[in-house]
Amino acid sequence: MLTRCGICAAAIHLWALGWAGAEPIAVVTAVAKPQLDGILVEWGAPERIAIVAGGDRVGLRGAFAGDADHEADVYLMWDATHIYVAVAVVDDIIDVGQIAPGENEWRGPSGERKDMMFYHDHLKVFLRGPERPLGHNLWLAPAEGTPYMWGGIQRGKISERLPVAVGGTLRDGAYTYEMAIPWTWLAFHPRSDMVLDALFLLPDSDAPGQEMRKKVRQSNKWIWWQGKVQLTGHPPGLKEPLKAAVLEEIAAKSREIVVPEVAPKPVPEPVVTEPVSESPAAVPAETAAVAEDAPVAETAVAVAGQEQAAPSVAALRSSLNRRLLAREQAVPPAPDWVRALNDDRGVSPAQVDSLYYRLTRTLRRLTAENINTRTDGLVMDMAEYAGTWRAQTQRFLQKLLANIIADGEHLQPRIAVAAAAAGVDGDKAERLVWALCRQTLDVYEDGKVALSESLLDRARRRAKLSADDTRALLVALARAGD
Repeated sequence: MLTRCGICAAAIHLWALGWAGAEPIAVVTAVAKPQLDGILVEWGAPERIAIVAGGDRVGLRGAFAGDADHEADVYLMWDATHIYVAVAVVDDIIDVGQIAPGENEWRGPSGERKDMMFYHDHLKVFLRGPERPLGHNLWLAPAEGTPYMWGGIQRGKISERLPVAVGGTLRDGAYTYEMAIPWTWLAFHPRSDMVLDALFLLPDSDAPGQEMRKKVRQSNKWIWWQGKVQLTGHPPGLKEPLKAAVLEEIAAKSREIVVPEVAPKPVPEPVVTEPVSESPAAVPAETAAVAEDAPVAETAVAVAGQEQAAPSVAALRSSLNRRLLAREQAVPPAPDWVRALNDDRGVSPAQVDSLYYRLTRTLRRLTAENINTRTDGLVMDMAEYAGTWRAQTQRFLQKLLANIIADGEHLQPRIAVAAAAAGVDGDKAERLVWALCRQTLDVYEDGKVALSESLLDRARRRAKLSADDTRALLVALARAGD
């Protein structure tokens, strides 16, 4: 079980949804399907997304030496079958490398891990439909003719075999992409005025021909645009989804279906010759775990002369998770201070246990393997596991972080032990932990976007710790509860 200290250290992996409030970029209707050859003369004048340092909704890492160093423009169109993306890049030094899916991790002699995609010139495209928990990623390398490409759904299987058509050009100092992405691959039906989440990211490598070890030493840089895009117009052949009236009629018919009640079979009273002890040992472990944590309002209670209420889906999922946890026998319930944070009547004690268990187990793995992740993915994973809504899960995480920050005196002994184990100054270790927790909570509360890597980088700079010392400290903190 991770202590508060372990959770605090692992909080660097939390992201939040963001870029809220910005006006979406208009995606115009395609007059005709573009020829995917990388030559953008037929695109007309759609709204331009400028990806330059200091631009609107543009983030960057590393130092860019002006527009000639690296500049990109993105254009979007759509029709009934596809969304079209065109990208024009000006780059003074082009570094092309075809990194195969599943082979993009480089491991250095000191155990460091780097994503090789960020040490060659690439384009990453991310698109997600409204109210969709997961989006789709594409990675493309510059090429004359057909760029090398692979991708897939988030946290799903990635592949080079995609139903995405793509073309491009490659010249001295410039390259382009043109692609047609089917709506069927994105797994949602387009409609006019629909708003999508979008991300366009471009690593800029200026070290062609150098081995990865030297590239890592020189660091890397990348730039990205993240925001909303909105479909405009009404292209020919667009089929409207089912109207609300039809959906309501279907729902009404579903509500008319009556499930017949089945009278319970009478159970004969047992013949007891001696008093029977009701010790916990007399109850099977799995049954006891479910009965102990079952919420009264959501679970059927067997009382003579009363009808049993049907349990909710959340209660059934929570009970199943509790049975699975009970089988592991090594997973205790959440600590009392964690359970005390829950003031949501819709979240049962069993679900709190499941949320805490999933959080600590996941964050320990992320910390040990040095994985860069995001909060919405963690929230979705926890919510699915515990049978809670994502909003309930996010509130739980915010309360957890706030409690950790407010009750810092309890963490100081643990931080001191971890600092000694990692060979790190104790005061610097404390500053790192508080900065990580504070920054993560601020990201949640402000509804902004933050990379775990950027959070960690800012926190360690404030604490004046090197990357290696920070890594050693995080591992020690994650093991604080062992």
